[in-house]
Amino acid sequence: MTPPDTAHHIEAHPGTLTRTRADRHLAAGHWLLSAAEDTQQARKEWADNGITLLRCGTLFTAVRLTAALVHAATDSDDLRDVNAYLRQALLGGPVFADTRWHLYYALVPEGTDRYPPWSYRSDDAECLGPNAYLGVPDPTHTDPGAGFSHWCVPPHDPETLCSPDAVAQLLRDGRYRLTAAEASTGV
Repeated sequence: MTPPDTAHHIEAHPGTLTRTRADRHLAAGHWLLSAAEDTQQARKEWADNGITLLRCGTLFTAVRLTAALVHAATDSDDLRDVNAYLRQALLGGPVFADTRWHLYYALVPEGTDRYPPWSYRSDDAECLGPNAYLGVPDPTHTDPGAGFSHWCVPPHDPETLCSPDAVAQLLRDGRYRLTAAEASTGV
């Protein structure tokens, strides 16, 4: 019989336990839900609608980026390319997209909103800190065709977040490419 603490794990290498994807999503979901005003209600909203409101500034801060900026940084609007780019550029940190409003949200450590370049708002990026609420998709929602919000890079571990420096670099890259494109078209 498998010991209870390893029931949902597999051995990647002899003597090394690795959690399954379902276990990682479950753990990340529990962690995210601790930012909800009402955990039971949030869990129900995820089940019914695939999205729930979570408070920023407690467990995480979110950086909201326009799709134009992210697609410019990626040099593509193909969602597979964008997702692969985000996974690499943001070092596997969690990012989700809101396709209705053409926005991306990178989850960064709590308090990021107090430090440059995040302490101000711009037209293409804003850091959402304390007192901001964010519609966050269920961690299992990774299909861009199902609903208005999906994870491009799903949370794979509780408390694993994007590096604010990596998000700032993505912001610089996107702005550079947008400026270069505007200069070449004379806009």
